Amino acid sequence: MASRSKTGRGLATAPIFLLVPQVRLSKRLNLARDAERARDAVPGLIVANWVKTRL
Repeated sequence: MASRSKTGRGLATAPIFLLVPQVRLSKRLNLARDAERARDAVPGLIVANWVKTRL
């Protein structure tokens, strides 16, 4: 007698993966924006720390 896996009798097919449409996410990391913010903050940080050390 042949096994069920060879004959296919009594077997059922079950989906393993469910495909969903791909979604585009906006970029969370914007190096240009972050570099500009850091560049703009540097003079104020220098002055703030300079005043603290001079007093």
